[in-house]
Amino acid sequence: MTAKTLPRPPARLNSAGKSLWRSILADLPEHLELDARELATLATACAQADTNAALERTLKRDGLTVAGARGQPRLNAAVGELRQGRLALGRLLAAVDLGTGQGFSETPASRRGKRAAEARWRPREAS
Repeated sequence: MTAKTLPRPPARLNSAGKSLWRSILADLPEHLELDARELATLATACAQADTNAALERTLKRDGLTVAGARGQPRLNAAVGELRQGRLALGRLLAAVDLGTGQGFSETPASRRGKRAAEARWRPREAS
């Protein structure tokens, strides 16, 4: 049995993005391959991981608060950007079909809908 050859990470990625790329592809089930759309989404997610890593370095260097225009302490803008970046990364990774076995990407919204439908049609227990 031959080992599956994994696509190389895009050259524009830095260490956090390349690490995410390699770990996602290495964890794929053997029978599963990502299509071009999923690889493009994964590349975007990996670029977001690089941005998140840069924001984390900024926060480590500058701290949670910075001096405002009048010297008053203000929340570092990197805090909000990192929060948004983490949400974006989660959504991008959810959009990549990582082998749910259902033939489609299951997003958080589709999982909620599925649970709601199951609850609606579940037999009610006798009171």
